[in-house]
Amino acid sequence: MPTVLIIEDELPNIQRLEKMLGLLDSSITIAARLQTVGDSIKWLQTNEQPDIIFMDIRLTDGLSFEIFNHVEIRVPVIFITAYDEYALRAFEVNGVDYLLKPLDAEKLEKSVQRAKMLMPHGVDASILQLVQRMQTKDPVYRSRFLINYRDKYILVQAGEIAYFKSEHKTTYLVMNNSQRYVIDQPLEVLEKEMDPQVFFRVSRQLIISLKSIHKIYQSFNGQLKIELTPALDEGIMISRDRSNQLKKWLAESDL
Repeated sequence: MPTVLIIEDELPNIQRLEKMLGLLDSSITIAARLQTVGDSIKWLQTNEQPDIIFMDIRLTDGLSFEIFNHVEIRVPVIFITAYDEYALRAFEVNGVDYLLKPLDAEKLEKSVQRAKMLMPHGVDASILQLVQRMQTKDPVYRSRFLINYRDKYILVQAGEIAYFKSEHKTTYLVMNNSQRYVIDQPLEVLEKEMDPQVFFRVSRQLIISLKSIHKIYQSFNGQLKIELTPALDEGIMISRDRSNQLKKWLAESDL
């Protein structure tokens, strides 16, 4: 009876993975569901390691690679992420697989089968070296979104995004053509995921792209007022501190 640990910060993804695993093998037991790097480190330090770990790469409080710096992982790990930029095929030879969201049932089954074969033997210790090597590379930023819209999936490239807006605890992705979609990630997560050369958080409710800025006005007390394309109904007045950061960002941007 294999035991599985799921490290993932989005509840719908946890539920989807559990359902798929149940269809693959009804004997699989979920040992725990953890949503942050910190909680994962604490759990792994105080509990017996499961047979298999499913691990999202980007979590709310950082990259899950940080877990390996605090805990010696001795079981197969299957990374699940929306970012194919991380394509670490070298992990496969160390009993670690890599799956992209949305999960494909056939690929998930193959990964589980591979992990089961490795369960009695554990994972090569060189996995830590590979993770550390990955952490020393230049940061990788999100390049696209796969959005579930009505009865289909829509692929949106980062260059097509004008801004992200938070309204009533809902996050909207607004495209250059004015089309807008609801997405799961809060602005706090998006701020870390998007390229800071291209996207800037001007307020608690808004992250804008460089290309979305239409006009900038100097206001009182050093504040700035900006107009965006597509236009927003309300005016965007930026605090003095944020205005100074915005001017510095605009001056330093190489786009």
